[in-house]
Amino acid sequence: MNEKERVEYIMRSYNLTPSQFADRAGIQRASVSHILSGRNKASLEVLLKIYDSFPGLDMAWLMTGKGAAPVINEQQPAVAEGALPLSIPELFTLPQTDAASVRPLEQEAQKAPKQVAARSAAAERAPRRSSRTAVQPDVHNQPRKIKEIRIFYTDGTYETMVPER
Repeated sequence: MNEKERVEYIMRSYNLTPSQFADRAGIQRASVSHILSGRNKASLEVLLKIYDSFPGLDMAWLMTGKGAAPVINEQQPAVAEGALPLSIPELFTLPQTDAASVRPLEQEAQKAPKQVAARSAAAERAPRRSSRTAVQPDVHNQPRKIKEIRIFYTDGTYETMVPER
């Protein structure tokens, strides 16, 4: 089982779309898309986030595929064995909403122009503030002095040099 198949297995086991999977694991949706398309392999950071987000995973199985696939808690509804329920383009589309859930949003949208008009009227009645800006010193004409020098070495160490004053 390759990395892509292991990620798909986890998604099927928890009945998650790639977007839901990415949100739950705390990783970028594009990262999941790239893993599922085979474009990229998951980084160690991504694998650690997946491991931390889904109980019952074995890190060795997640990283290498060695060993048995984890048995996911049966309280989670699983998708039938096989391919993902949606194709890759369909996976990242927004879910359809019913008319009942849209009505409250429409009511809020109708209130918005009234609220904007009320705020505009209040802004016109408020006293005007002057728009003065602080005078910045001209830094281009001042002599420049070295504050510190840092040297980075290939072994990961560095050295900071500060001139005497």
